[in-house]
Amino acid sequence: MARHQQPGTIVIGADTVVAAEGRILGKPGSHQEAYEMIESFQGKTHQVFTGVTLIYCGKNGTKVRSFAERTDVHVYPMTPEEIRLYAEDEEPMDKAGAYGIQGRFAAFIKGIDGDYSNVVGLPVGRVYQELKQICEQEEKA
Repeated sequence: MARHQQPGTIVIGADTVVAAEGRILGKPGSHQEAYEMIESFQGKTHQVFTGVTLIYCGKNGTKVRSFAERTDVHVYPMTPEEIRLYAEDEEPMDKAGAYGIQGRFAAFIKGIDGDYSNVVGLPVGRVYQELKQICEQEEKA
């Protein structure tokens, strides 16, 4: 059955990965893997990338826009015990790179260069700006 979307419908799809020392880090499959991921970037800088696709169903057709946002994250050095205690918690298990910047791991964040909301999982400001451009184009058409 074909579905027809009403004009003004917006679909947002996004996924986030962490890149550290040439490796892409998704969600850990075990607490040991979470430990290894965190150990690989503690005391260093790594990158968080979120790929986003926006689909706008307008009165003049469908518009699709895709982009990726990058944020550099600087992490304080961590002791093996700090890594173990965090990795054994459930918090890192459903997060790319095995940490949530908005959770307990915030204690280990030295700083970021880029969009904080990107590290959380959706670059909200960029999404808004892209949607704003799409809507402005729709109004002009």
